[in-house]
Amino acid sequence: MYRTNRSTTPRKDTRSRKKSCLPCAKAKVRCDLERPICTRCVTAKKICSYATPPEIPSQSNRIEGYSFPQGIATPTSISLQGPLTDPSNFVIEKRAVETQPTTVPAAPGLPRSNHRDTLDFSHLDHVPLSGADEIQHRWMRPFLATGEDAPKAFQPFTLQYISCVLRTYPKQMTRIDTFAPIIHPAQMIDDSTAGPLANCYSLVRMWYFQAPGSDLLVAQTIQREMNRLETQDLDGGQLNDLATFQAYLVYAILGYLSPDQKLSFVNETTMMTLQEMAGRIARSGLVSQAELHQTLPEWESWIVVAAKRRAIFAFYLLISVYNAENDLPNFIAEELRDVYAPDAKQLWEAKTRLEWQREYRRYLSQWEDGQLKISELWLSPETGTRKRRERIDRWVQTADEFGMMLFAVCIHLHGY
Repeated sequence: MYRTNRSTTPRKDTRSRKKSCLPCAKAKVRCDLERPICTRCVTAKKICSYATPPEIPSQSNRIEGYSFPQGIATPTSISLQGPLTDPSNFVIEKRAVETQPTTVPAAPGLPRSNHRDTLDFSHLDHVPLSGADEIQHRWMRPFLATGEDAPKAFQPFTLQYISCVLRTYPKQMTRIDTFAPIIHPAQMIDDSTAGPLANCYSLVRMWYFQAPGSDLLVAQTIQREMNRLETQDLDGGQLNDLATFQAYLVYAILGYLSPDQKLSFVNETTMMTLQEMAGRIARSGLVSQAELHQTLPEWESWIVVAAKRRAIFAFYLLISVYNAENDLPNFIAEELRDVYAPDAKQLWEAKTRLEWQREYRRYLSQWEDGQLKISELWLSPETGTRKRRERIDRWVQTADEFGMMLFAVCIHLHGY
């Protein structure tokens, strides 16, 4: 009689193929069981389906209670009648929900923030920007320019560089637990903080994983959401206003900079709407009282104001590309002269309040002479001086990829 040595017998995968999606089971490969689409099917762009009903996810693995607004359909609620080439045949159906509102899956569609602190965004000590009206009415600048206001000239390769970087931001939103550099992870803790960004993540995934021939339908769905954001209540608070601007900006980047897209829903009206939204969030403040006094801010206040600054900088880069390609002049953003440059990588990526406070105290000790302002990266009589270069070098040492991109563009335009 032979005894089986259990230590040498390979153990079977504890994940039953009965639970795997059908494509993974057919290919006899490991399935990560993500719903509604597993990671392997996302990568292979296959239609993912399961033979078994989904298990109810735990509270920690989903964002509950977020319903798609009127006119926005989930990918599974889109039905087609007639040929795809006829827009009149597109029908958006609102799915019936019996007891619970539609939930947006945390992965791979909506990333989960791993911030473990309880955050309260109800008290923000932001100082209104004096040039907010100039941001909102920036489209009038060419008509009001004087002889001293010389347009800035972008080299073609600089515009290509900006376009290449900006269009990666929506793509980053299709990956698991990944955030675009203009969206702070803490904004995605739950539906009360995510706001319009929850829809944005779902629609971005719909855009990139659309079925052949459905491009017009997807573009119309995104356009419908943009129209909704334009007309929604303006009294939703600073966090909601910021999320609205970020989502609208992502849609604009998606529609204008995505290659090989014949359908564009971005035009001059889109840019004017972005300017109006940017002016609104600037009016509520792009700097906190604590930052002005070089003291430790509340983490929540810093999160919102830092995300505001990044979103507005990204918008100005997008509109620079749009103006250059449409033969419109670009001018130096004097209204942003006193706005701080993007903060250090360690601050932006801190996952707990204690970690952020520790990093911010270190940050304050490094900037006893005041934080770097974006105008210090522009051409001025101090450009090239030892003092200016020392401050710029000090900032570059701790900058993340967004800050480095902004630095590269400024160097192309103004030198060092």
